[in-house]
Amino acid sequence: MLDQIAVVGSGDIDFRFLETRFAGSAGARDAFERLIADIVGIVHPDVQEIQANPGDWGIDAYVGDLGRGGEVHIWQSKYFINGFGTTQQGDVRESYKSAQKAAKANGYKIASWTLCIPCELDGPMLTWWEGWKKRTSKADTLTVNLDTAGGLRRRLQAPAAAAVRNHYFSPIFPLPPTTADPEEPRGLEELVDNTKYDGALFVRQMDEAGLPETFAAREAFFNAEILEREVTDKGVQPEISALSTWRVRVSSTWSTAFNTACQMSADRRFPQLYSEVLGGIETSHAQEAASLRAHVLHGVGLLHQAVDNGRAGWVRDWRDVAEVHRAPIPSIASGLNNEEGREEVS
Repeated sequence: MLDQIAVVGSGDIDFRFLETRFAGSAGARDAFERLIADIVGIVHPDVQEIQANPGDWGIDAYVGDLGRGGEVHIWQSKYFINGFGTTQQGDVRESYKSAQKAAKANGYKIASWTLCIPCELDGPMLTWWEGWKKRTSKADTLTVNLDTAGGLRRRLQAPAAAAVRNHYFSPIFPLPPTTADPEEPRGLEELVDNTKYDGALFVRQMDEAGLPETFAAREAFFNAEILEREVTDKGVQPEISALSTWRVRVSSTWSTAFNTACQMSADRRFPQLYSEVLGGIETSHAQEAASLRAHVLHGVGLLHQAVDNGRAGWVRDWRDVAEVHRAPIPSIASGLNNEEGREEVS
């Protein structure tokens, strides 16, 4: 098992640290969006995020109902790490217009709109904000809020936010192996038999969703089975715990995307769901993979395991699919016995 080092700050939360933590400004911008959703989730566990496809409806996180006639509270994050000026004013106006345009097009109402930024406003910009806020609130009959770096920092310093704060600002990083710890990363095994798992539920769920190419899924499932067996047989508690944590993260990634897909469409099939969930695992689960010296594709395999265990699926009625799949098939002998019984009665 790799050694780990905890990077603990001095107590001051510096949002620029996200650029170090997540490899540059682009990674920090994405991380800041997730951070805002996680902060909101402390008070509102039902918070949802929207995958850009191609746009995000002017929403980074929301609570409420996006269905026609519904009402939502929106949080919009902007990674203005270098300050707030006239350019940022334009960005704010455009984001708000996008949110209202999507709301009108889809028939829901915005009850509140909150801008979250990792900086503070100077006097002139605060004056502009207060004016824009009053005009906007009055014109559209909603509440407009602003969370700046100071407000966000105070939220993160609250005891209830400890887990979120530690994840983003006091992370645990795995150290590379030394000569005293020569364990190699776990590789991926090739699945030779492409008929393996023909009768598996996770394959059937893909068929139901109209996903004809299943070999990569079978191979990921195969490798997840190998990973699970190695961790179980080895019996190292930190690895067992890490695997359990990864399963929960995989389930959460699927659940968030599935709930969003259900709100976006009333159809049985969701064409983008499969790729969004797998993409989310491959881009956001590197830390979980590193904790087990595994590949992110092992995480994809854990997802297919969850589907095979009847805990997830790719169509709206995935639970019904699982139930039918597991229903016992009457045997020929049972059928013959029933016929003989009817003949004896007659």
